[in-house]
Amino acid sequence: MKNSSYHIFQHITLLYAEDDIISRTLYLDYFSAYFKNIYTAKNGQEALTLYKEKKPDVIILDIYMPILTGLDVCKKIRENDQETKIILLTAHTNKDLLLEAIELGLTTYLEKPITRKQLDQAFLKLSSDMELSSHILIADNSNKPFFWDKETRELSCCSNRITLTKKEKLLLELLATTLHKQVSYEKIYQTVWFEDYNMENYNELSIRTLIKKLRKKLPKNTIKNTYGYSGPRKLDNRLRYKN
Repeated sequence: MKNSSYHIFQHITLLYAEDDIISRTLYLDYFSAYFKNIYTAKNGQEALTLYKEKKPDVIILDIYMPILTGLDVCKKIRENDQETKIILLTAHTNKDLLLEAIELGLTTYLEKPITRKQLDQAFLKLSSDMELSSHILIADNSNKPFFWDKETRELSCCSNRITLTKKEKLLLELLATTLHKQVSYEKIYQTVWFEDYNMENYNELSIRTLIKKLRKKLPKNTIKNTYGYSGPRKLDNRLRYKN
């Protein structure tokens, strides 16, 4: 049974390169249950060309292929790209090759023949690595996940960028970095209105209005309120993300 975190694969692309047609057909059928968009290549050169054209999120390479080996492809990719997730498949245990491959920042490598259990374990690690990468899963609504990119500071859904104002970005950035935790209105004010931060100018209505605007751009119930009292303030209204 697929782990629940595998839903992330349905919205990213896979490049799968394997020169053996029987193996390619067999594993492609299995990968299709996880990845919605898959590109296939029958040799290393074709894989490298597809990588440059399609910019896949994940690459699965057979280590021994014609023209360019999987290791050669991996080296060329790593010249300028340290982020794309790569899994190498090998039919032989060559320690020198594997050590060289590991130094290239692989997610993992798998020895053929590969069992379903091995693939499950590899995909579990892959899903964990991807969720710890620059993309934070903000919400998943009807299999349409919303991601916050920490590097570009952009919100997207199904590869479509969602336009945010400067203050909306600052608010979402704060919530994304404190996912599933409570955030006080005072903290929101301090973070979003940092340029002219002064508690004497604290305006709860402005914060509420900003939250309302951001809510409209996210799935329903992504942001929730809890109410409590902490310290001298009458209302300590707190935001948190829904689990």
